[in-house]
Amino acid sequence: PGKDPGGIIITMLIGIAGGLLGGWLGKVIFGVDSIDGFFDLSTWIAAIVGSLILLALYRVITGNRRHA
Repeated sequence: PGKDPGGIIITMLIGIAGGLLGGWLGKVIFGVDSIDGFFDLSTWIAAIVGSLILLALYRVITGNRRHA
């Protein structure tokens, strides 16, 4: 919500890359299959966590570049 320095394209790319990152982290850290199934709760949690990690990194790198 609100103004984001990257816009919708960057937000979508962060979400996609975050899903991939979450699957990879789940496999490396917990030793689970990266894809248990689309409707499996662990798949969604991994994708959300990965996206939040990338979004936090994006915010740290870009800073607060909002324009009023």
